[in-house]
Amino acid sequence: MPKFRQHLAINVVALTALEVALQRQEMQHNPTQQFDWGRLARNVGLGSVAGAMPDLLEPSLGNPNHRGFCHSVAAAGLVWWIVSGRHTHELPPAVRRTLSVIGIGYSLHHGADLFLSKAKGMGLVSARF
Repeated sequence: MPKFRQHLAINVVALTALEVALQRQEMQHNPTQQFDWGRLARNVGLGSVAGAMPDLLEPSLGNPNHRGFCHSVAAAGLVWWIVSGRHTHELPPAVRRTLSVIGIGYSLHHGADLFLSKAKGMGLVSARF
């Protein structure tokens, strides 16, 4: 199972790539727009904190099978509803984008656990390989 530093590295790399791609796309549609380093730092930082939340709320305490509610599909669904549900449609685009980054960061944690778990019987890539 990925440790905190691995989750952090995964989130920083993935969220940085996503934010750079989004800003480059926006700059193609609006050539006068400058790259927003503050937005990059804010979104990568918030997404990385969100990616650490499952383990901060449910520390393993030496147990690789520590997954509880915060590591569940239900929790991921709840987070996605909070950050992108109908109640967010009237928010400004910048706020919706930030909420989406939080949801992506939280989801990246689950994806890392799913694919990189070393605990027996857990993850798609487990101790079998």
